Amino acid sequence: MSDFGLRLVICDLAPADRPSLFFRARTLLQIFYSSPEAYRMEKKGKKGKRQKDGEITIPREEWVYGHAAEKVSSLTLEIDPATGKLNILESDPSTIRRQITHKRKSKDDKVLYSAPADDFSLSLTDFEEVQQRFDYLMAVDTNSLDTLHKGYKVSACCIYVVKEHLKSIGTDLLFEHHATFLILNPDLDAKNEPVGWHLAISQSIAPWFLQSCQIGMIVDSELGKHIAINAGKEPYYSDHYLPTTLRFIYASDRSATYANSMIRQCHASANMLLKHFEGVGIDSILQRQSLKLGEALCYRIVSPRQS
Repeated sequence: MSDFGLRLVICDLAPADRPSLFFRARTLLQIFYSSPEAYRMEKKGKKGKRQKDGEITIPREEWVYGHAAEKVSSLTLEIDPATGKLNILESDPSTIRRQITHKRKSKDDKVLYSAPADDFSLSLTDFEEVQQRFDYLMAVDTNSLDTLHKGYKVSACCIYVVKEHLKSIGTDLLFEHHATFLILNPDLDAKNEPVGWHLAISQSIAPWFLQSCQIGMIVDSELGKHIAINAGKEPYYSDHYLPTTLRFIYASDRSATYANSMIRQCHASANMLLKHFEGVGIDSILQRQSLKLGEALCYRIVSPRQS
């Protein structure tokens, strides 16, 4: 352990004005297990923003989080000497996740990336961990216009994929456009992001492929629900639960990992479609055959190269 720093914080979730020696609700385990390089990153974080090649950058920190299944009074840490993996025996494996964050003034840390993890060690890079867990990657982002068109909230869902098997990829991660959908929703209170997720899962992936491969799906919303959704305890859309072969990965459109690059490309492409829609108008779209999900009318957009 001499080459690593280990910090264990056990947070009591009792109200701040009622300090307690006992754990209330559920126990949050926050583990920081860092190499010297990662520790230097932590120290830079205390200095705030720094200048690099004319660009303002914010130091990032990498953490692994997990929840205990019930109230606990002690924790049992187990390190595998052969693999270097660090486990906490009281933790619920379905809650373990790896996160990249940065500090914000007077706010909680900004989460840039959050993905399921197998242990608390950070012995693998974020990409190596994804390679170990998944066969393929896809990213899905849905953006919406601020103005209504004939009573519809208009959204564009764009999907990018890594077509190569992740275990065959070296240092270069290439991704490409896979599918795009336009969503017209008269239910102004509904969120169109889950509609986009369902289109990606049900309309863009062949059933045989979905059943036979482990897929990581990168999204940029509802982070607080990801643990429950990934564990099959909560539906991702309407009454639909994730397939057992697919799990959510969270990424913002800020630079941090390959996942952030993929979601950023989805975001840009969705905005391009919305700009094109504003030029074309809604009338020609409504004349086309749609797929209806709830109240939403969904249209698959085919580029001239695909037609």
